[in-house]
Amino acid sequence: MVDVKPIEPKPAAVLAPPGQPIYARVMMDTFRNFMTALLLALLLSPAAMADEAQDKQVKIGVAAYDDGDYARAKAILLPLAEAGHPKAMNMVGLMTKFGNAFTPNLEVACNWYEKSATAGYPSAMYNMSICYDGFGRPDDPETDKFWLLKAADAGNIPAMINLASLDSSKGTEYRRWMMMAQDHGNAWAKVDLWLQGYKDDSQMNLRDFVCVTWNITIMDGRFEDCD
Repeated sequence: MVDVKPIEPKPAAVLAPPGQPIYARVMMDTFRNFMTALLLALLLSPAAMADEAQDKQVKIGVAAYDDGDYARAKAILLPLAEAGHPKAMNMVGLMTKFGNAFTPNLEVACNWYEKSATAGYPSAMYNMSICYDGFGRPDDPETDKFWLLKAADAGNIPAMINLASLDSSKGTEYRRWMMMAQDHGNAWAKVDLWLQGYKDDSQMNLRDFVCVTWNITIMDGRFEDCD
């Protein structure tokens, strides 16, 4: 009698999930490994590391500006602005406007804002709208609104609030832009919507009301001071 050895099952490790061929799983693993390597290469690329280093320097420059050390802020931010860093360009424009370590010059300030805005920086887009109020550029309401719209679409809250203020009737456009500002977490918009009769739309709470009344209305703060 001939001994017949039973057929041994394949090891579980090489069995693919039901309905999925082995080669499909291998391809998926290969793809995941490739994407992981690509992501690491991008994050560790010289360009990415250079951008991160510039961002850190800009933060240091902005901190110096906030501390009133305008000479140090200029020394840090101006080379970065000349190298094309969007936030640095906007900051140099701001410093030039107010004469902080630069000779005051509204036209030059607007030139810096424009470079920053063209590079996609929302605060610079808003500043360009101010330029076309006659502060560094000719007074041009259409161009002013053009930059307000671009800034608002890019998430700039003061631009949204300024667009709302253009609707003197406090109607559809007012509600549209104030609702957008509220959706971005702006306390001023929450309170103003409530005060203008849009109580069902407003997300205002007592803290918002107290902060806006004191910090913005009484102390003449910025629209974002209670966010």
